[in-house]
Amino acid sequence: MERNTIAAVDDVFLYIIGFCVVLFLLIIFFTIFFVVRYRRGKNPSPADIGGNWKLELVWIAASVVIALSMFYYGLVGFRVLRNAPSGSMNVQVTGEQWDWEFTYDNGKTSTDLVVPLGRDIALTMTTPDVIHGFFAPAYRIKQDIVPGMKNHVWFKAETLGSTDILCTQYCGEEHSKMLAKIAVVSQADFDIWYKGGNITIPGVKDADQGTQ
Repeated sequence: MERNTIAAVDDVFLYIIGFCVVLFLLIIFFTIFFVVRYRRGKNPSPADIGGNWKLELVWIAASVVIALSMFYYGLVGFRVLRNAPSGSMNVQVTGEQWDWEFTYDNGKTSTDLVVPLGRDIALTMTTPDVIHGFFAPAYRIKQDIVPGMKNHVWFKAETLGSTDILCTQYCGEEHSKMLAKIAVVSQADFDIWYKGGNITIPGVKDADQGTQ
């Protein structure tokens, strides 16, 4: 089954959080256990506790395995984010002080990213000036855009409506104004918009003002 960007990021997050919860509970358990087991009333005379190399070896090995499993699971998710499925719709993203511009294969441009429902969208990102950070939290996308480089991410919109795009790298005095929307519309509405027609999208101010 094909994984989308949301599942790829959420699965890794839940995997790491699960280990953190287990380790937290173990730490709390052993803290309480040692406080009770070695309290002054039961052990009035302190004594040194010798090491146990077998226990230390097991703990080190377990820590390495846990850390490597997190790394591997994160790498699998990263590959999902980087490799767009074949047949994806391509959109060129340009981040510049202090606007986003989205250019489609037919030459149409827009200040908001308008996409059809249920379609894989491949984004190629560039900037002519400084480092920007493309962040679409609803789709778990966060990608720095570096001058002189092309970066790539993709996503699949499965819910109609609009969500936010922000810049996460401080890029100058109007950085906070570098906002846009991902507008998800039906395929029929997208075809109208893509060919230069006007459509209305709740939450997107100028969706019908893209140029061609």
